[in-house]
Amino acid sequence: MYNVYLYNLDDLTEVVRQNRAAREEEIPRAEHIVDEHVMKFLSWQASVELVQFALTCLRTRVKEERAAFLRERMEMLTHFRPEEREKMELLMDELLEKMLMRPAEKLRNEKKLQKKFRNVDALRDLFLDDRERS
Repeated sequence: MYNVYLYNLDDLTEVVRQNRAAREEEIPRAEHIVDEHVMKFLSWQASVELVQFALTCLRTRVKEERAAFLRERMEMLTHFRPEEREKMELLMDELLEKMLMRPAEKLRNEKKLQKKFRNVDALRDLFLDDRERS
C-alpha cells in the first residue's frame, strides 16, 4: 500500500507540473489581451480629452466672435435700450449654444475612435486658428 501512495503522489506531482507549464504558456496571450485593453482605454481617454478641448476652444471662439459682432453692430443700433441689448446678447448665446449642442453630442457619442479623431480634426481645421489647435 505504501508504494501505491508514492505512485499516486508522483502522478499528482506530474499533473501539477503539466498544469503549471500550461498556465505559463498562456501568460503571453493574457498579457497581450491586457495590453490591448489598456491601449483601447488610453485611446478612449485621449479621445474624451481631445473632444473636450476642441469643444472648449470652439465655444471660446464662438463667444469671442459673438462679442466682436455685437460691438460692431450695436453702435448702429442706438435705439435699443441697455436691457434690450442684454436680452439680445442672451438670445444670441442661447442660439449659439444650441447650434453647438448637436455636434458636441455626436462627437462625445461616437464609438469609432478613428471617426471621432477625424471629426475633431475637421472641426479644428474648419473653425479654429492654428494657435487654438495646439
